Formats: sequence, C-alpha cells, structure tokens
Amino acid sequence: MASYNRGFAIVGVQYILLAFVLNQSLGIFMNFGAKTPHHRKAPNRCAIFSSDRKTKEKLKNIKMKNLFKILVLLFITASCSKNEDDTNNECTSSCTTLSGKFVTMNNEPVPNVKVSMKYIKSNELAFYSRKLVDTKSDQNGNFNRNFFIKDNEIGNTGGYFDIEIDDSNIDVNKYIRTNNLIGNTTTDIGFAIFSIINRDTIIDKTFYIPKKAYIKVNLNNFAPLQSDDYFEVQTLYPFGPKIGVNTFLNSEYSTGFSGYGNWRAINNNNLLNVFVAEGENNVIRIFRRKNGVNTSEDIPIFIPQNNTIELTYDF
Repeated sequence: MASYNRGFAIVGVQYILLAFVLNQSLGIFMNFGAKTPHHRKAPNRCAIFSSDRKTKEKLKNIKMKNLFKILVLLFITASCSKNEDDTNNECTSSCTTLSGKFVTMNNEPVPNVKVSMKYIKSNELAFYSRKLVDTKSDQNGNFNRNFFIKDNEIGNTGGYFDIEIDDSNIDVNKYIRTNNLIGNTTTDIGFAIFSIINRDTIIDKTFYIPKKAYIKVNLNNFAPLQSDDYFEVQTLYPFGPKIGVNTFLNSEYSTGFSGYGNWRAINNNNLLNVFVAEGENNVIRIFRRKNGVNTSEDIPIFIPQNNTIELTYDF
C-alpha cells in the first residue's frame, strides 16, 4: 500500500496560489506604469517628479525581488516526495533476506527488539522511500524477513538500504539501551548498505545489548583553575554489531560508551553511580581538563555479577 506526502497531493493548490501571486504582482507593476490624469493646473515639475520616480523604481525592484523569492519557494515546495510501504507484501521468489539475532551476557537472547529496513533515494528536488522490512526479534532473539528488491534498486543506483534498530521496548533498568549511549542522547546502532548486487543476498547481523550494572566512582579534590576546567568519568563496553575482533575490549562486538558530559565533578568531592556492562570487560575513562590542558586515563576492568566495586580518582 503506497501513501504519498500531503504536500505532493495539493500541487494544484500551489499553482493556483502561484497564479494569484502573478496576477497581484502584474497588477502592481501595471499600476506603476499607469498614467495619472492631467491636472488643470501644471504641478511643480522639479524635485517632486524626480522623487516620485525614484521611489517607484525602488518599490518596483523590491516587488520583483519578493516575487522571485516566492517563485523559488513554490518551486521547492512543489517538488516530489513519495513514501511507500511494502512490508505487508510477502516475497515468494527471487527474495533477499534480512536476518540476525540480539544477544546479551552469556549469549542469552534479547526478544522484542524492532528491526526495519527502507530503500531510500533522494536528490535536490525529490525524495523516495520504500519500506521493505518491519519486524522484531522473537523469544530466541532471532529475526528473519524476506523482501523483494525492484530492478531499479539493484546495484549502484544512487540510493541505499537503511536498517534501523529500535530497542525502546526492552527494559531500560535491565539493559543498556541506545538512549543510554553518550550521555542521554540516542545513538543509532543501525547501518546502511549502499549496494545490493544480487536478489538472493542474505544480510545476517548479530547485535549485543549488554546487561546493566552500576559501580561507584569518587572524583575528589576538584579545584578548577579556569572556568572551563572539568573532571569527568565515562564508561566503555561491548555494544552493538558483531565485528569479529575488538582488541580494545577483548570482545567480538563493537564499542559503546556512556557518560559524555553527564558524569562530572561539581563539588570538591563527588560520589557518582555510573553504569557499566555486567559480565564483560569494560574501560573506565577519566577525563581531566586542568588549567586548560586535557588529559585522559583508561582503566580496564571486568564487572562481575553482584559487584561492589568503588573506585577513587583525584583531580
């Protein structure tokens, strides 16, 4: 079932508006060019005539500039935007497959994570989007969906396939979700594929969503020498797509990190509860900006279940 952008559906109204603007503008210009009736008595023909003429020329130039801006705006808003949704169409032959799994500590499955995929192509005047996949992981953490790629979407078409991951349905108290990465902003763990050559391609991805645990971190003796000095802790842990080898964390998954700009010293001595990935190798990163000089320190640490870890660092 296809649905179109509302702006595209009322192009006719835009052209009516354009005609109205043109008529109004032409009327204004005609008024500038119309002659005034003769006076019985000759007017003062010196400075008044010169001033009126300059004023009219200025007004005419302003109207022309405004008309040009209106025409450009109408041309842009009349450009094409089209969005299609083919997620209800079952692919029975020549199918491409998007599949994968969401896991957490000890390779346990993570159900109910949403996965969607679109084909997108755009330029300065048009935008086209076709939704191909809309599914979620099952009780075993698996997802699998077949879809059909059109002829004009195969190969190097100038478009791309956008895969989005939505973990908003899982328990934020149990797992480190994407909205916990880099402070409280959302970091997308989806990805893009810029070319699919063959229809029988299988796109298979495994994602890691860590279980959430907390440790205590003391940031002590914070005495800024300049107004922009700071003392901060961040945590880094396995998160996101399986990449093979992550030597930084000794993991097979990518790296997520949290705390950017949020876990900072405010007073002289500060006790912070920061979250980390349970049952995994983490890195505690301490940032200091002291008298305008930036330094950082990385402390590798394994976080066991039911940890009672408390760390202390001085400014």
